[in-house]
Amino acid sequence: MSPLPIILLVASLALLAIEVIVVSFGVISLIAIACGVGSVMLAFGESSAYGWSMVGALVVGTPLVLRGTFLILPKLPFARGLYLGDPELTESDRHAADQADRTLLGEVGEAITPLRPSGTALLRNTRHDVMAAAGTMIERGTRVRVIEISANRIIVEPAASAESQESSE
Repeated sequence: MSPLPIILLVASLALLAIEVIVVSFGVISLIAIACGVGSVMLAFGESSAYGWSMVGALVVGTPLVLRGTFLILPKLPFARGLYLGDPELTESDRHAADQADRTLLGEVGEAITPLRPSGTALLRNTRHDVMAAAGTMIERGTRVRVIEISANRIIVEPAASAESQESSE
């Protein structure tokens, strides 16, 4: 059993890893494929079992080498600049709605634009982008009540309907 097919197999897998790191526009990949095919052909020339073991090693080794290279690449000193780091967010940045907006729950204000279903409302003498509940349309000048604040949306409904629901409960 000759060691040449094994050497070509290792060379093929190493060249695949290098292709991920170095931009060669596929030239190194073609050489890696040639080494892999040569490895399999030489192994089949010696015996069928040796040939199939080289095929199995390529089928298993190729994805493992590629995955490993992509996992190691961000840790290499020259490649760190290629990847963006994780953003450093404060607790208030993690929520799209401003923390001050969270205190508006239950607040009554006035729609200063038509809400079809989104628009602008005046709440505590400040303009806020709001959305009408359940896709309803609210006319300009209607009194609105904040019923929910989720993610980046302040959801309102007409203040009269909110008061009638509270009185029915």
